[in-house]
Amino acid sequence: MTTNAFSKLLMMLKVYPRLELDIRFSDIILNLLSFLTIADREKETHKIQSFWQTEKEVIVTLSVRTSLDLLLQSLNLPAGSEVLMSAVNIRDMVEIVKRHGLIPVPVDISLDTLASSLELLENLISERSRLFIIAHLFGTINNLDPYAKLCRKHNIILIEDCAQAFAGSKYYGYPDADISFFSFGAIKSCTALGGAVALVGDKQLARKIKSIEQQYPVKSETWFFKRLLKYLGLKLFSIPLIYGTLIACLKLLNQDVDRVINSLTRGFSPGDILTNIRYRPPRKMLSLLNERLRTCSNHHFEQRQLNGQRFLSLLRPEIICSGRQAEYHSFWVFPILVPNPELLMTQLRENGFDTTRGTTSLTCIDYSHDKNQLPVVVHPLQGKRLIEQVLYLPVAASFSDQDLQDLADLVNQFV
Repeated sequence: MTTNAFSKLLMMLKVYPRLELDIRFSDIILNLLSFLTIADREKETHKIQSFWQTEKEVIVTLSVRTSLDLLLQSLNLPAGSEVLMSAVNIRDMVEIVKRHGLIPVPVDISLDTLASSLELLENLISERSRLFIIAHLFGTINNLDPYAKLCRKHNIILIEDCAQAFAGSKYYGYPDADISFFSFGAIKSCTALGGAVALVGDKQLARKIKSIEQQYPVKSETWFFKRLLKYLGLKLFSIPLIYGTLIACLKLLNQDVDRVINSLTRGFSPGDILTNIRYRPPRKMLSLLNERLRTCSNHHFEQRQLNGQRFLSLLRPEIICSGRQAEYHSFWVFPILVPNPELLMTQLRENGFDTTRGTTSLTCIDYSHDKNQLPVVVHPLQGKRLIEQVLYLPVAASFSDQDLQDLADLVNQFV
């Protein structure tokens, strides 16, 4: 094989992964080596708590799902109480609400800002409304002042889900939210391959949450050691040339690429969701989370935001980028809406850019209870459209201007 032919082969195999793991090889390796020592749970937890610039109670849990479950156990709301939620949400979050005998009520979103409709929220509030969980989606952050005012008026607990919106010291959570959730799961920003933080304003409620969590078993250190090895391998496979080779092998074996990759990055194993999440985080996960927060730099978020804005300027104006008008967008992911996302996904992968629909974990909530009990019923049409047409593009902080141009050209040609 000639040098030129070999170079062409390498270029054909090179594929940018759908999402870069936001962790360095050195972070994983050093944490693996740290298993030779014993971490102090209380000390690591205190250091994590000190990162947050807040007077609220800072509770460190295994996951945001765990935090929500602990909160609902602590509140012990009457069965049939309504939980207003951003219509586009994580399936497990909706399932947890239902498992507590509560009714999730979807509040449709704006495709421009990804914020829940304030007018619709007000119309949906009933005498059974107890909570409003608003999600900052895909790296966007919007002003919650009007939502907080409305929730106070109706005595509704305001919960801010920042699982997809961590941005270093740029945002410590909305001060007037009753509870704020942050996630450091495997594919999240500043990942610790797990772990979450809940900021709770009510001290008595925080004590209840902590009391329940203290009864949970600790997830084993062996489990986390294996998890570190797994993601060390996935980090290696995310190198474009190796990633492209993996995809080529999966195709040769007639495997569903999306199914295999999604299964590798799944946060929790299949099974009962409550059984899976009712654990305390292992010591070494706390140690890694502490280190990630200690060394967290806003430069990464600024570079990712800059690349997102550059890429946005290269797209044809008729292409819908969800959240483009949000007050802040760190572009944790870059979602666009196209009529045939599956076809574009195939074409981009063939040209060296892997993408995903991401609909295995994300859903649009449909109100499934007796609709006559709601003051108004409005189907979440914008949320449904997003789920049906969304495609997440691999616009990474590490992309060069040429990478951005090449990807934009392919998307523009398709549209």
